[in-house]
Amino acid sequence: MKECCKSTCELIKKYDPKPKNDDGSIKWFLYRWDDGKSGYRSLVRCRECGSFFLVQCYKLNKFSDKADILYEDWYAVDNEAQADLLNGKYTGVQLEHKLKEVYRTNK
Repeated sequence: MKECCKSTCELIKKYDPKPKNDDGSIKWFLYRWDDGKSGYRSLVRCRECGSFFLVQCYKLNKFSDKADILYEDWYAVDNEAQADLLNGKYTGVQLEHKLKEVYRTNK
């Protein structure tokens, strides 16, 4: 990931955090512990170099007195079609095992 990508990305699309089956029923939540409220995926593109990234955001719930942590993982993809394919095929945990993030932030 180039330095320009960390500050000059534009949103291309947001994906539904609750992908649907053909009949309209919920296929899965992004994460097992997520009810679709805090997790999301989006596709962004760097305005300077044109690189595409599938961004996956999720909240890890701490079961102690520490605050919940919101993570954002960035995965390099070749194009919008590849991002669409990955989004429709993998849950959050499966995507983490399939690809290695190129950038991670936490809030």
